[in-house]
Amino acid sequence: MVKNLPNILSLFRVVDLAIVIIFMEYNLNIYALIFFLLGILSDILDGEIARRNNVVTNIGKLLDPLTDKIFVIGILVAMIHTIHIPYWIVIIIIAREFAVTGLRGVAAIENIAIPANKIGKLKTTSQFLAIGILMLNLYQLGIIVLVIAMILTIISGSIYFLEYYKVVGK
Repeated sequence: MVKNLPNILSLFRVVDLAIVIIFMEYNLNIYALIFFLLGILSDILDGEIARRNNVVTNIGKLLDPLTDKIFVIGILVAMIHTIHIPYWIVIIIIAREFAVTGLRGVAAIENIAIPANKIGKLKTTSQFLAIGILMLNLYQLGIIVLVIAMILTIISGSIYFLEYYKVVGK
């Protein structure tokens, strides 16, 4: 069971996304926030359980970052409609995620691992924080934090591309 638990927790985020969006659609943001926090907790736990029990799998290496992106991007897209966040910020965040995912795919083909960097982790944390603040109906503060998250998104994406070109030399 432990071997599959991290992957189940990753997949939980996709189901959890639907629950969060339903609550947001009906302006039940406190419930959306609770389920959003459960999604974050599942993200923390899946990696921790996999590493602690030495059950890191190839499918888990794919599922974890993929469900993380689906979870965050899905909520941000829903927030364009429900909370009226600026769509262009969400487009920039989505573009970075596609670009970095594509870069990692190309790097994997060349047997190059591009590890997460500190700015990338800060980007994720700031995105989570912005979403939480927006769910608390603190719009102005949430937008400020979302803009900071967008800037960190651009910076971390740029770092991934620079690191790749340093290693490949192309």
